[in-house]
Amino acid sequence: MNGNNTSGLAKRAVVVLGVVLLLVGSVLSGRWLYFRFTHVSTEAAYVKADMAEVAPEVPGRVAEVLVEEGQRVQQGELLVRLERDNLTAGKAQAEAAVRQLEDTVKRQEALLARTRKTVAAAQAAARAGVEAARAQVKKAEAQVAYLEKQEARLEALLREEAVPKSRYDEVHAGAEAARADLRAATEALHLAEAKLKEALAGEMAVAEAEAGLAEARSGLEQAKAALAQARWAEERAEIRAPISGVVARIFLRPGDFAAPGRPVLAMYDPATRYVEARFEETKVRHLQVGQEAQITVDALPGTKLSGTIRRITPAAAQEFALIPRDVTAGEFTKVTQRVPVELTIKDLDNHPEVVPGLSVVVSVRKPR
Repeated sequence: MNGNNTSGLAKRAVVVLGVVLLLVGSVLSGRWLYFRFTHVSTEAAYVKADMAEVAPEVPGRVAEVLVEEGQRVQQGELLVRLERDNLTAGKAQAEAAVRQLEDTVKRQEALLARTRKTVAAAQAAARAGVEAARAQVKKAEAQVAYLEKQEARLEALLREEAVPKSRYDEVHAGAEAARADLRAATEALHLAEAKLKEALAGEMAVAEAEAGLAEARSGLEQAKAALAQARWAEERAEIRAPISGVVARIFLRPGDFAAPGRPVLAMYDPATRYVEARFEETKVRHLQVGQEAQITVDALPGTKLSGTIRRITPAAAQEFALIPRDVTAGEFTKVTQRVPVELTIKDLDNHPEVVPGLSVVVSVRKPR
C-alpha cells in the first residue's frame, strides 16, 4: 500500500514538474517571440572610438617611450623621445653659420658706408674742380677776346703810323700771353672733366658694395631659415600627445627607427567611444536616427548599456570592401547585405571598462 502511494506521489511530482517546465518554457518562449517581433537586433557590432595615430615629424631612433598601453595622458604630455644628438649638432652648426653671416653683413655694411662716403667726396671735389676750371676758361676767353680786339685796333693804327710800334708790340705780347692762358685753362678743364668722369665711375664700386651686402643679407636669411628648421626639428624629437586620452597601442620601442608618417603609437579619447552595428538590410527600415537602443557587452556579462542611433550609413558595408563583389560574369548569388549604423553610448564616464574593439549586441525596439 505504501509503495503504491509513493509511486503515485512520484508520478504527480513528475507531472507537476513537467507542467511547471512547460509553463516556464512557454513564458520564456513567449518573451523571446515577443522580443523578436518587437525588436531588431544584431551581433555584428563593436565598440569603436576616434583613434589618433601619433607619428613623428622628423626621422630618428626611439630613445625612450614614456607611457604604457592603457595609460591615460593629457594633451601636450610627453609620450616618446627620439635620439637628438644629430639634431642638436645640426642646430649648433646652423647657429654658427648665422653668427658668421651676421659678422659678414656688418662688414659689408661698413664697406658700403665707406665706399659711399669716399665716392661722394671724390665726386663733390671733382665737380668743384670742373666748375673752377670752367670759370678759368671763361675768364681766359674774355681776356683773349678783349686783347685780340685791342691788338686788331692797334695793328690798323700802326699801318697808318698813328701809334708807335712799341705800343702795338706790348698789346700783341699781352694777347699771346692771354691765348696761352686760355689754352692752359682749357687743358685744365679737360683734366678736371676726366677726374669727374673717374669719380662718377666710383658708382660702380658702390654698386658692387651694395651687391655684396645684398648677397650677405640673403645668405643670412637662408641661414636663419636653416636655424629655425634645425630648432623645429630638435623640438620635434619630443613627441607629445595631440589630444587627451588613452594610449591604445604602442608600435615602436627604444632602438626602433621612427620615420615621419609611420605611427609610433595610437591613442583615443574615451569620450569619443561609440558602437558601430551592422544591421541586415531588411531590418534597416525599422531604424531611424534618435531611436533608443539596448547594448550588451559580450566580455562583460550582466552589463547593459543604453545608446542612441546617431547615424545610418547611406550605403551597404560591401560598397567599401577592399575587394567588392563582381557580377559582370553573369553569376550571381544573392546575399543579404549589412548597413553600418553608429550609436552613441550613454553614461560613458561610468564605464571605462568598455574599450574599443569589444563585441556587443545591439537591440532596437521597432516603431509602433
